[in-house]
Amino acid sequence: MDVQNILDWAFERHLNPLSWYIRPIFLVIICYFAYKRSWKGILITFLVMTSSMVWFPAPETIDPKMQVVLEFEKMLLSQPLTAVITLFVGVVFVVLACMAFWKHSLKMGLIILNSALIGKIVLGLIFTGENGWAPIGNTLFGLLIINGIGYFIFRRMKKRQVAL
Repeated sequence: MDVQNILDWAFERHLNPLSWYIRPIFLVIICYFAYKRSWKGILITFLVMTSSMVWFPAPETIDPKMQVVLEFEKMLLSQPLTAVITLFVGVVFVVLACMAFWKHSLKMGLIILNSALIGKIVLGLIFTGENGWAPIGNTLFGLLIINGIGYFIFRRMKKRQVAL
């Protein structure tokens, strides 16, 4: 099996919507480990998160608009320069989020996470037109999870401050 066959096999599985919805959960876990200052937890979760795109079977059908977005993503990752830039931006985003939570800055961490998720939609619209709205469901899911947990933590912190 050559590298291209492995990449094609992985991409087919990445078309499964479950692989898109699971990633925000891993972002929360990475941020938790950053908050707890656990390099081991961050690294293991990051590796598991990056492998999650191939956990699910290839879907029988896919939304044609999402197919356009994912084909654009595949094109970005298939050209050396754009692949390096795309991967660099993704890693920088995770590092910035980890740095914020490592320093216990919940507000900055949430700003970074929200900016990245909203930026993903904006860039999708810029580069794929109306098709860029296709991943809005999993992005909203990510925003709800991240901001819901953030809201819960803020309320807990506020209650602790009042109790003191």
